[in-house]
Amino acid sequence: MVTWFYFIIFVLSLIMLIRVLVTNKKVDTLILVGIGLLVINCLGRYLLASSKTLEVAILANKVIYVGACYLPIIMLLFLGKLCNIHIHKIWIALLTLGSSIVMGGALTIGKMEIYYKNAELAFGDGYSYLIKTYGPLHKLHIVMTFIYMAIMISFVIYAIRHRKEISTRTVVTISGIGLVVFFTYLIERISGSSISFLAIGYLIGIAFLTKYFERINMYDMSANISNSLERMSRCGYLAFDNKYRYISANTFIKELFPEIETWIVDEEVPVSDSYFYKVVVEYLKEWNGQENINKIININKDYYKLSIRRITYGTKGKNGYLLEFNDCTMEKKYSDAVENYGEAMERDVTEKTRALQDEQKKTKNLYLQTVTALSEAVDAKDRYTSGHSKRVAEYSRRIAERLGKSTEEQEEIYRAGLLHDIGKIRIPVEIINKTGKLTDEEYDIIRIHPITGYHILRGIAGDNVIATGAKYHHERYDGNGYPNGLAGNEIPEVARILGVADSYDAMTSNRSYRDGLQREIVRGEIEKGKGTQFDPKVADIMLQMIDEDKEYNMRQNDTMRRKILVVDDEMINRAIITRIMKDEPRYEIVSSESGSEALALLDQQRFDLIMLDYMMPEMDGLETLRRIREKFTTPVVLMTSDKTLDTSKEFAKLGCDDYVTKPFLPMILKEIIHNMTERTEI
Repeated sequence: MVTWFYFIIFVLSLIMLIRVLVTNKKVDTLILVGIGLLVINCLGRYLLASSKTLEVAILANKVIYVGACYLPIIMLLFLGKLCNIHIHKIWIALLTLGSSIVMGGALTIGKMEIYYKNAELAFGDGYSYLIKTYGPLHKLHIVMTFIYMAIMISFVIYAIRHRKEISTRTVVTISGIGLVVFFTYLIERISGSSISFLAIGYLIGIAFLTKYFERINMYDMSANISNSLERMSRCGYLAFDNKYRYISANTFIKELFPEIETWIVDEEVPVSDSYFYKVVVEYLKEWNGQENINKIININKDYYKLSIRRITYGTKGKNGYLLEFNDCTMEKKYSDAVENYGEAMERDVTEKTRALQDEQKKTKNLYLQTVTALSEAVDAKDRYTSGHSKRVAEYSRRIAERLGKSTEEQEEIYRAGLLHDIGKIRIPVEIINKTGKLTDEEYDIIRIHPITGYHILRGIAGDNVIATGAKYHHERYDGNGYPNGLAGNEIPEVARILGVADSYDAMTSNRSYRDGLQREIVRGEIEKGKGTQFDPKVADIMLQMIDEDKEYNMRQNDTMRRKILVVDDEMINRAIITRIMKDEPRYEIVSSESGSEALALLDQQRFDLIMLDYMMPEMDGLETLRRIREKFTTPVVLMTSDKTLDTSKEFAKLGCDDYVTKPFLPMILKEIIHNMTERTEI
């Protein structure tokens, strides 16, 4: 059993050695020699345990001494490297000499009595071992063991004192394993045990060196980088492991950021509000792995290009992060000068572009306001179809939305619907409002309104979509429409949309000669017109909208009431307005005798129009209007008996939309109220 124990430990140590050689492109010589000596020691212990003759046992014992004599020197050199301590060659030579003398004495076993006076082969339970009587030279081995123990303890103390500069954890762990092995040897030496457990310590040492091989070499690589960068006058570096624990930094970067001196190797950087932590450390933690991306940081009026690269070594691939700081002050200042010049030019262009855009916006708004006024003038010719253009515009926008049009396209089609009948301004009122059947001549006059509308819109804005919609909205899908008899997809899409929306509203609106048709009749007419009068795709969308409109709200609704707030301290004036509007069932009049009462009513309910008296006690019309405008945008019409009053000043500034003089003329009052409550907003 003991023999198998030694054999298994030897095989495991050999496997670990092979793994280090195979999986690492570059192997540190000290680590390789150290692991090799451990394997040789484990081999010697197996050979001793399986020996059948004294000669073989003595030879195996000499093999054991190869590792025992020279492995401590390798460990000391390795610890010195981790602690950044240069061990003088004289000390290395003295230690090597001492270990070589011990090794030379071990080679005399079986031939001379200076190291072992006597050695006999003994057999235990399935294993062999030597019974030894030590000679005078063996005492040097004990002395050398204590010397190595003392040196390792001194390395541990040094690492603890300098924990901010070196990896204390790694040094303490390696030294600890070495000390455990030495103490185990002394205990076995004193007790005279025939079974040695040193092989377990050696195996643990190999396992540790294998596990930490990449990290140890990362320290070594960082030191090499440090030495190279140290020779560069304006370049710094920082190294971190994968868990953002600090590894090392060169002098240049420590001088730039003195707080690095407070960091501890192998520990995560303490969180702080410093510029360096926020700009560098947090940037590292948020870094997305793109090595070709550089960050410019500003330090004491100088600029540095910060780049991050992954440290790659050994089997684990990417083991940490290397941060490089390259001075780019001159480059940055030149770049800033060019950029500032470019920004100045860009600001100048931007300001001029904005001014041009503002001017274009004003021109466009003026155009829309002008054409909207003309559109409302057309609707005003026939009160029976009041709001027709707005409804057609809204239906067209909904159809465009369901066709997948963009918001901008939907708004353009909405405006086309709003202006599609503008050509009717050319048609006499008596023809538009005729209750009987039109004559052929009158129908021909009606048929010219698309051409008139096209040229009005084309002449004002040059807007092809809106002008085209006005011209072709009476074309039929089968080619029997007017003015050009276009068919199918030859008809512009905007006109095909407007054609369906216009026909739908014509059927659902009240006319001078009939009321709006019932919902099912309208649906049947749209269904019947698919492919003949209407584009089938657009007609299907209109049918879908009809089916969704269960309450039949998509139609002219003359029952929709407009609520008017009349504010006047004289009861007779409030009564006159109420009496004038009595025969207009669409309007509900609510009276108020003071400005404060009017403000309270506005907080409680919504009004479509406010008729406001100019002269009132307590709070006059000007103050009342000012307070209204603090919270509400409701249209306001001023009422006054002063015919010289100029409303273009104070009242206009506060949003007074119009004014009417007392005593009221009924038709004028009705016209103002109608137009103020039916305004179209674009």
